[in-house]
Parts: sequence; structure tokens; C-alpha cells
Amino acid sequence: MFDLPRIANSGLVRHVDFHESLGSTSDRALELAVADNPPLPLLVLTERQTDGRGRGSNRWRSSAGGLTFSLVLDTDEKRLRADQRSRVALVAGLAVCEALAQLAPRGEWHVKWPNDVFANGSKVCGILCESAPGYPQRLVVGIGINVNNAQQDEDLPFPSTALCDLDGLTRDLTDVLLAVLDQFDAAWNRLPAGGFAELAAEYRRHCLLTGRTVRVIAGQDRVVGVCRGIDDQGALVLVTEMGARTIFAGSVEAWE
Repeated sequence: MFDLPRIANSGLVRHVDFHESLGSTSDRALELAVADNPPLPLLVLTERQTDGRGRGSNRWRSSAGGLTFSLVLDTDEKRLRADQRSRVALVAGLAVCEALAQLAPRGEWHVKWPNDVFANGSKVCGILCESAPGYPQRLVVGIGINVNNAQQDEDLPFPSTALCDLDGLTRDLTDVLLAVLDQFDAAWNRLPAGGFAELAAEYRRHCLLTGRTVRVIAGQDRVVGVCRGIDDQGALVLVTEMGARTIFAGSVEAWE
């Protein structure tokens, strides 16, 4: 059970749209994002998500004890230029990583570019950022975190884990949610002030791929190279056989 009054009084969100069960919090968030004058930032929260979505055709598998929610954010030109909106995904991944690291300090915490969160080499959180149709300045940030749902399913492209797998503790989902919202709020407020370079430096300290050989799908290209982290614009930096290359958007297929 969530403590909705505590969540409603958090510093980030103006409105909480709560459901005991939803197909997808992001689908619901996209519906609200295209309404007239929605109260933003807005949080869509559910106790049970039955049809969560990941990147491309991937699905986010939700189970009892997990935390799934979506934020609707306003990124108009006063806050971020259109070419800077991709940074929100990076900021979300960093915020989740730092919040969970405080909750479970025994883990080794990393972000896999652009925004998946890993603990001890296994995925603990997936994040999907989307623009609302017709309202490109309104972003939906969908977040799924394995908290009290111990991971046993091996039918995945890479191992997954949960906070409870790291230390055997059962956590209050409201506490976890508020920790993430607080971290995101702090980072979100640094973006308009030109604070992304500092956030990028923090991201590099958590970057899972640094020093690894990675394979990235970027548009029609498949790029292989050694990762050097991200630059101050948020692009992934690879050293390939043809020299350095920066990738602003893409999907990491594999790393070693």
C-alpha cells in the first residue's frame, strides 16, 4: 500500500493519478499529457502493472513487490531546448541510481547508457522516455524498479536483480518512491541553470560501460568500440577502429 498523502506532499509533483491496477503507467501518462492544461509535473502510480513497456518491442515484467510509475514533465523552451530533451533520460537514470545506492549501499551501482540502472552487474531498473503526441515539450518518463520482488526468471537478455536480493531487506515502496523523486527533483532543477556538465561528470562516475567494448545500434549503423563514458552533452563516446565517435541516440546491444 502506498502512503498517498506523503507522496502528494512531495516537492516534485503537483498531482498524483493513482490506480490499484493499470496496463501501463506510461500509456495512462500519455493520455493525461495531451489533455488541456494538465497539472505538471504529474505522477501516474499503480500497485499492479499488467502490460508495461520497454524500449522497442521489449516488455517490462512487473510482479508483486515492484515499483512502477511514470512522470509527466514540461520541458518547454524556458527550461530545455528541443535538442536538450534527451538529457532527461540520462538525468532520470542517474537520479534512480543515486537514490537506490543510498537505500542499498552494499551494492555496486551503475547506469548503463542511456538510463538502465544496474546493481552488482544485474539490471534493477528500466526507464523509458517518450514525447506526448502533438506535445513534444511534454515528456513521459516511465520507471520500473525491482524492489521486493526477488528475481528468478532467467529468460532475459542479461541478469536482473532486486533491492531485496542485495541485502534480504523488505522496503516500503513509498519510501523508495520518495527517495527517487527527491533525487530526480534535485537534478531536474539543475538542468535549466546549465548544470548538465556537472551532472554528466556524476554520470561518468556511475557509467557501467566505461572501459568496455560495446556494440551500439545507432539508426542504421552498428558501431563497435571501447567506451569512454559520456561527454558533457550526454553523448556516448566510443573509440572505434576509425577513431572517436559520439552517439547521441541509440541502443546498446552488448558489452564485454
